[in-house]
Amino acid sequence: MNAGSTMERVYLDLKARIVGGAYPPGTRLDPFHLAKRLAASPTPVREALHRLSGERIVDSWHQEGFRQPIFAESDLCDLYLWSGALLGLALRDPALQQSETAPLLPAMEVEDYPARVARLYRAVALLNGNREIRFAIANMIDRSEFFRATEARTDPVASEELASMETAFLRERWADLRRKSAAFHRRRVARAGRVAAELRPRSQIIE
Repeated sequence: MNAGSTMERVYLDLKARIVGGAYPPGTRLDPFHLAKRLAASPTPVREALHRLSGERIVDSWHQEGFRQPIFAESDLCDLYLWSGALLGLALRDPALQQSETAPLLPAMEVEDYPARVARLYRAVALLNGNREIRFAIANMIDRSEFFRATEARTDPVASEELASMETAFLRERWADLRRKSAAFHRRRVARAGRVAAELRPRSQIIE
């Protein structure tokens, strides 16, 4: 395996662990310790962490290393507002009227809330003709997957709201979906404090 393929493998593996919540908020991500778990040398791990930092999936500071992000209430509010704005913008694309939606939202045998949110957002992105919007939605999905399970756990209505959005998408009711998306994100902002409280940071070095 060459250096490029090793770095890509490490990047994908590490990204899956981070967005999947393998490390608590504030956990220090040390390249030397991670290298042991990822069966790689520290160099591709460090390169992968720099790439993830550029994507804002991990936090980094000069000479202070990397860590799993810590989400304060204000951070969550900003990300929810950004998510709502992106979805609203994507759902105003005239190309939506000429697209088939059903193939983009396939049924999944085992679905959890974070996977369903990601699936719906990706489906909306794929219908949009603007590459920058598609890339921005993809990045927003990656950055928010970490706290989606907590979001559902702290709000019993979240899954019901999501199901309503999925139905509107499959029926191609775009104006209805825009309204439901706006309401969904307003509720996310209103309840961001509860999610942040559940995501209490904990200093930890991966051994």
